[in-house]
Amino acid sequence: MAAVISFPSFFISFIQTLIAMPQLYYAAVIALFFGIVTASKPGLIVVPAIAAIVYVTALAFVPAFLHHADLVVPAMDAKLAQAIAAAYVVFLIADSLIYAVKKTLLKAIG
Repeated sequence: MAAVISFPSFFISFIQTLIAMPQLYYAAVIALFFGIVTASKPGLIVVPAIAAIVYVTALAFVPAFLHHADLVVPAMDAKLAQAIAAAYVVFLIADSLIYAVKKTLLKAIG
């Protein structure tokens, strides 16, 4: 219950850390890719979940590949679940916007 009650403050801090440059690039690329790949309206529910998991995975693996840092697997706890839920909400909004723009452009083109 405490995780549900504290989620709004966690979400605001998640957005604030998302604005940092590497995370912003990861989120933008993942949102663009999954927004373009989404093929239907029911996919708008499933695809952001996959995008959130890819985002959390990218945060763990990309520094290890680019900077030769140690691979640190995130702990499977409530903080990770909150991070995935917050990323899901962000990608739900971003993918929905990209999907809407894509559908509008495809209707305009013919």
